[in-house]
Amino acid sequence: MILLEENFEMTILLLETIDQMGLALLENARTVYLSPSPDAHAHALPFNEITAIVTRGLGQVDGQLIKKCPNLKVIARCGAGLNNIDVDAAKKAGIPVVYAPGINASAVAEHSLMLMLSAVRRGFSTATAVKDGNWDCRNDFSGDDLANKKICIVGMGNIGRKTADLCKAFSNNITLFGRDGKGQSGLVENLKEYLPKSDVVSLHIPLNEDTHYLFDAEMMSLMKPGVIFINTSRGEIVDEDALVEKLDDGHIGAYAADVVDGEPPANGHPVIAHENSFITPHVASLTKSTYQEMCVFTAKNVVAVLTKQTPEPISIFRGAA
Repeated sequence: MILLEENFEMTILLLETIDQMGLALLENARTVYLSPSPDAHAHALPFNEITAIVTRGLGQVDGQLIKKCPNLKVIARCGAGLNNIDVDAAKKAGIPVVYAPGINASAVAEHSLMLMLSAVRRGFSTATAVKDGNWDCRNDFSGDDLANKKICIVGMGNIGRKTADLCKAFSNNITLFGRDGKGQSGLVENLKEYLPKSDVVSLHIPLNEDTHYLFDAEMMSLMKPGVIFINTSRGEIVDEDALVEKLDDGHIGAYAADVVDGEPPANGHPVIAHENSFITPHVASLTKSTYQEMCVFTAKNVVAVLTKQTPEPISIFRGAA
């Protein structure tokens, strides 16, 4: 790989490293440069030469960066979420956005199920206690069964549906819903109906203006006391100050998530530190197989755009559903 400090003509700019198979596809077609950090604005780059920008999740492709690159032909993310790309600015500039929707569904759904089981069975806390030499923690074990629990899956996209499918191995009492064609009001109506009835609530909705802090103190108050709360979507969907209060008073029995509000989190993050939380570092889709597939899929379609071939239709972001 060619680093930015070397004087080569640039075509594709990587804001972060990607899987080697995906990188090889890019390098076979174009010169590839790796940014010294995900923040392209922090470096004196030859922006006039950039024809493609590829990121994973940390690198921000905002309107300012798009304007800096007059020869930009395509923007891409090796993943499904596009919160780190200004898709409106890209659309205004006529630049296609390539991504990998659906590829991570199985991996994230499996992770969601793992979080559910760990939270319901208190698996993480008891395993940690045993590592610390406390076998007698079994005398105070408070885990429960996931079987026959009322499970609420919020979000009817690829991940939500796959999670619901996996949960069917444990319970026949599963509610899967989204907006139901009624916009945000439809989602809120469903939440008000189903949250009070659910033993487990699992989030699988995108982050946008409507869903930012959707789960505030009022929404979480609707939840069934002692609920198991799962989040593999985005940390910013949950008001974490209110969440800590609900964990403290026991209204939320446990919170298990793969995301937090603001990543990477600061030391002493109150949700991570809470005894009734179980947080993984945004790795749900980073299994070896899924990560490689996302990178290869994205790279193939970036090359297709740059070489004026036809990318796979599903790889081009068309706007919110």
